[in-house]
Amino acid sequence: MGLVQAAEARKLAFPLLGIEASVPDAYTIDEAAPARVILSRKNNPVGLSFYRVEFGNLDKFTPAHNRELEKFLRQRLGKGARVELSSQNLAGRPATRVLVTGLRGGKPWQMLAAWSFRGGQAQVVEVLYPVAQRNEAGDLFAQICRQLVWTRPERG
Repeated sequence: MGLVQAAEARKLAFPLLGIEASVPDAYTIDEAAPARVILSRKNNPVGLSFYRVEFGNLDKFTPAHNRELEKFLRQRLGKGARVELSSQNLAGRPATRVLVTGLRGGKPWQMLAAWSFRGGQAQVVEVLYPVAQRNEAGDLFAQICRQLVWTRPERG
C-alpha cells in the first residue's frame, strides 16, 4: 500500500507561493518564509519543500543556465552526484523533473523535484530523502505533483 492510500491528507494553502497542496497529516511545517516552505515528519528523514525562485526578466533557460543549475543540484547531494532531467506535468503545467542521486553524510540520498518556469519565476516542489525511503518519497512526490493547485494567475 502506498503513501497516497495510507495517509490522510490535508489541503495546505501557501498564498505567497501561489499554491495549495494536499499534504499527508503526518507532515508539519518546519520553516515558512515568503519564498519557501519546508515540511517534515517526526522521526522520518523524508523532507518536502515548496519554493519560488526569481529569475527577473529571463524568458527561458539556455543550455548555459541548465549547466549552472545542474552544477548547483550536484552540490546539494555531494561531489559526484548524478543529475537526470526530464519532462513532467506539474498540476497541469509543463515542468522540468529532476532526479539527483548522491551522498549526504556518507549515505546515499536522492532528491526528486519538479519546477514550472513562467514569467521569470520557477515554482518548485522538492522531496529530499535517503535512498532507502525511495518508494515512500516517490509516492509523496507523485501525489503532490498531481494534486497541486495554482491559486494565482500566471505571470508574464
